[in-house]
Amino acid sequence: MSVQIILDLTADFNADSLVQIDTGGFDYSVVQLVSPTGSVSFKHSNDSGDVQSVSDGNATSATNFEDVQGVNLADGSGVTSLAVSGLVRFQSYGRYLQLSGTAATATKVLVRLYKIH
Repeated sequence: MSVQIILDLTADFNADSLVQIDTGGFDYSVVQLVSPTGSVSFKHSNDSGDVQSVSDGNATSATNFEDVQGVNLADGSGVTSLAVSGLVRFQSYGRYLQLSGTAATATKVLVRLYKIH
C-alpha cells in the first residue's frame, strides 16, 4: 500500500521561476512540467537553513542546493534539468527539492510524492 499527494506548484513557480518543497518522509517523487518556457533545473539539499536556538529552518530557508539527477520517464535517461514537457522521477535525494529556472514559466508544474508502507 502507498500514500501519495499531488502538489500543484504552478503559481508559485511562475511567480519567481523558483520553488522549494520539503519532501522529507516520502520515498520518491515525480515532477511533471507542461510547456516550460525555459530550462528548469532540479536540485536538492539537506540544509534547512536553521539557526541554532532560533529556528528549525524549513523549505523556504533551505540553502546549499546541489544538482540532483532524476530519470526522464519518456526515455529512461538521467537528467538534471528539463526544457520540454515531461515527467522526471527522483528516487533518492535530500530533504528539500528545488525547481529553478531563469525567467522560466510553465503551463503546469506538478509534483507527486509517494510514501510506500
